[in-house]
Amino acid sequence: MSHHPSDENPNAIAQVKVLSLLGAVLLVGANSFVLSPILSEVAFSLATETYHVAWAISAFGAATAVSALTLAGMIDRMPVGRVLGGAAILLAVAQVSSGLSQHWIWLCLSQAVAGVAVGILLPGSYATATATAPKGREAARLGVVLTGWALSLVVAVPAAAFITEHFGWRMVYFLMAGLSVIVAGVLMAFLADLRGGKSTRTSPIRAIMLPGVWQLLAVMLAFMTAFYGSFAFFGVGVRAAFGLTAQGSGIFVLAYGVGFGVMGFVLGMISPKITRGYLCLVLLAIAASYGTWGLTLQSQITALAGTAMWGMLNQLGLNALVVSLNRQASEARGAVMGLNSAATYSAVFAGPMIMGPIYDMAGYAMVTGVGAVFVAMAAVVIWKRG
Repeated sequence: MSHHPSDENPNAIAQVKVLSLLGAVLLVGANSFVLSPILSEVAFSLATETYHVAWAISAFGAATAVSALTLAGMIDRMPVGRVLGGAAILLAVAQVSSGLSQHWIWLCLSQAVAGVAVGILLPGSYATATATAPKGREAARLGVVLTGWALSLVVAVPAAAFITEHFGWRMVYFLMAGLSVIVAGVLMAFLADLRGGKSTRTSPIRAIMLPGVWQLLAVMLAFMTAFYGSFAFFGVGVRAAFGLTAQGSGIFVLAYGVGFGVMGFVLGMISPKITRGYLCLVLLAIAASYGTWGLTLQSQITALAGTAMWGMLNQLGLNALVVSLNRQASEARGAVMGLNSAATYSAVFAGPMIMGPIYDMAGYAMVTGVGAVFVAMAAVVIWKRG
């Protein structure tokens, strides 16, 4: 990936580029998270069951995984602004269609189209963030961009609930579509000077055979399975522990998002050197965080602190893994980040499926205990990788 920087305010332009990529990740997070808290309102509006509406989330995840495997490599070959901006426009179209849905199948199809867009937009944003960062500053650049996930939890999810209550759920999707159009324009304008570094497509099989890539993808799959499996039951876990309402449990989701976001900005300032030892230590710290939830749930104060720490550690882990994958990717960053997104959205499916029976049998502390085992195994893979 190459670029031709402008002589006019290069620092300001670089900052806008980073913020445009943060905006792209915010779009992805917002579309990923907003439907869950408004499922019942959408189902009532469409005169259907909530599980039918929930299938739209599954359609989104499945389409994202397929798109990431097959289309993400475009970022390696085509103008970056055109690829990412076009994906954001497609996401806007899907969001307008979602807002206009008159049947749950229509909504599912619309969210599948959104998944196609995200399968390009998310890996492309990750690849661009690390490829354009000054040498040694990849973690810092990516830390800021990844903060888009935290903002989607802290801002987009509560905003979606408020907008649904006062203006209806359709307005949520129309407003997100407007934001997608704005981000598309910024991406096209400020990333127009970036070009992919390859003229031919790198297949997923060829990308996964690059040295070290499959091991890191296996680690990412374990890391994300632990997260999505634990996060799926996090709300009901804290509600059961402290007798909270759904609204009361929202403060814990907020604590996670704040922790994740704060650590992103810290990384933006310190930019740690990502080594094998560093990654192992981070993964072991995350495993310890999962393994101690039985103690963390003894009081609401310790639970809030533990949740914020979970968010901070997950920012460190995700950042280090994405930077490591990009280092192994050479000129196939888009293809490798596509594999990463496919692994991530496979975990979206696998995590809750694995952890569901465990939660029913033994409760939330056992769910996080299993998560600790997954992450500890990931640390072993990193250590043996050499």
